[in-house]
Formats: sequence, C-alpha cells, structure tokens
Amino acid sequence: MKKLILLGFLLFSFCVKSQTFVKDIDRVAVVVIDYCVDKNGKRYNETINQEKTTYKDEGWKLGCLESFKKAQLVYPMKMTNDCWQHVYHFVNEELKTRSLPKNEQKKCKTFHKGKYKYHSPAYSNTKIIRRKNKQIEKSPDKDQRQVYKINWIDDHIYTLRSLKLPLEKDKHKIGKVVYVEIIEIIDEDTYVYKSYFKNDPNNKSITFGIISKL
Repeated sequence: MKKLILLGFLLFSFCVKSQTFVKDIDRVAVVVIDYCVDKNGKRYNETINQEKTTYKDEGWKLGCLESFKKAQLVYPMKMTNDCWQHVYHFVNEELKTRSLPKNEQKKCKTFHKGKYKYHSPAYSNTKIIRRKNKQIEKSPDKDQRQVYKINWIDDHIYTLRSLKLPLEKDKHKIGKVVYVEIIEIIDEDTYVYKSYFKNDPNNKSITFGIISKL
C-alpha cells in the first residue's frame, strides 16, 4: 500500500498548523497519523502511528489526531482505495531564526553529492541519491520514485524543482521549486535543513528536518 512520502507539500487545510515551534525537544520531532481513504473519498481508520511518532507529549499527540479528523482532503478522489500518512512537525523554537555561520558554509560542499536518508521515522524508508544536477528519492514501493532538478545557488542553499512525481494527486506540483537552506551542521555526515517556497508570503510552506549521509 502506498504511503505519502513527499516532504514539504501540505495535503490539508488545517485550523492548527502542521508545524509547531516548541521548547521541549532538541531539534525536530513528528506526530504521524495513519489513515485510509475508501472508494468514495471518505477517510477511515485514523490513528496515531506510535512507532513512527517521536514527539512524546500526549496532549499534543491527541490534539493532532483531533485536528486531522476535522481537516478536509484536497484531492480525496485521487487517493481512493489506499492508505496514507500525514505528518505534524514539532520544531525547537531556536531553529526558527537559525542560520549557518558564514565560516561554516563551505563545509556544506561535502553534501552536494552522495546518498542520504531522512532522520524522521515518517520518511525512514526513503533513500536520497544526489548527483550533480538531479536528486532522486526512492521508497521500497516501485512507483515511489521522485525526481528533482537540484541547483546549488550557494554552498549551503539549493533548490529542488520537481520533474517526476509518481502519485496522480501530486502531478500539479511538477515544475514547482522548493528552496532548501542548511542551517546547522551536526557532524560531518549530518545537517539540519529548512525548506520553503520563496514566494510564500505567510511562510506556511516552511519545513525543518535532518538529513544524514548513508
């Protein structure tokens, strides 16, 4: 069964943001909601995925589930007869304004090519292959292969233009450009990133995460 693995694109309209800044985590944690969609586009079996959820606050976890149940799918008829996941991100509030010091930016050249993975359990099955001009993201499902054109506009900033998205409901996103900024180097193999649409006036598209070399 398919799982939603695209990072940074929101599926829903929420009265509560899918990303919340908090003080009780080191960097980034998630609450993962599993659900299925029937042939009529109606959701069912909405549950918290305890194995993939890393944020421990029970009140917030239940709040995410309730918020999710009140949300509406944007493209329900493109998601029928399958099961999916939605991810709520919780981010240490200090990352909100963090940027990589200038004297560390050249260190990011080591991240320009290679094989990587996301730290988030929500995307743990996704493998990233980064080449000179392309980034390919694969999951165990054969049809889950996303292709992006990658362009490094600075040592620590790159853009991803979507070239191939396997799911029918995501086809309208092909051609869109996401900006990704490395805001912290944890060690020689791991960095914290902030991704966003450059022309998003309300900053609703900002997502934080951690990526490591394989």
